[in-house]
Amino acid sequence: MIITIPTKYAAGITLYGDYWDLNSLYETIHSLVEDCPLNEGLKEAVLGLAYDIRHAYQKDREEKEFGNDEYNKVVYRGEKILWPIILFQVQALRYCASFQPTFKEQQANLYRLESCLEASLMEVDSNIGNQCIQWINIPLMLTPNYYSLFLSEVSKNYITGPVGENRFKKLPKTLNSLHAMSKEYNDFAIYLEDEAEKQGCSPHDLHDTSDGVDFKW
Repeated sequence: MIITIPTKYAAGITLYGDYWDLNSLYETIHSLVEDCPLNEGLKEAVLGLAYDIRHAYQKDREEKEFGNDEYNKVVYRGEKILWPIILFQVQALRYCASFQPTFKEQQANLYRLESCLEASLMEVDSNIGNQCIQWINIPLMLTPNYYSLFLSEVSKNYITGPVGENRFKKLPKTLNSLHAMSKEYNDFAIYLEDEAEKQGCSPHDLHDTSDGVDFKW
């Protein structure tokens, strides 16, 4: 069983599950990404979800008890993930799945994860949640030159400023900016390419060297 619970201040979700389901999802992510025509930066970004899931099933992060009696009480392992990051990762996984044959277990894992995320989006705010679900259901076309560093930039912007309801209201615009044709992405691409030219390297070789953002989950 996989469960997602929205965090208190609308930064993201906590993804919970037992060892076996989390491990199965981990294997699905690696399998889909391995044969996907994404550039290395994007593959690394999507495999970040597998990294988080592995730390969850290894009990490195959080644990939570579910149920209320001896018949249904279980302890699941979890990990917090920001909304923009996990929604982008799930979209990218669907993109990867479109390029290769998939097994029923892989499809079951993707549908279960998507179902949990959609329920959590609706739990926070049904109006905003519906806008985000519409975004999830539109294929995210990732060009070979897409700069994965933009995901980090977008996520930092999302968690900066107001928290809770006002933060969550920014999520549809945040997700739309992730499209390769958005003004926000193209402005960032121009900046990144200029910076790479100054340093004499590829834009894909640049990394985020800024300090982490202190925020409330």
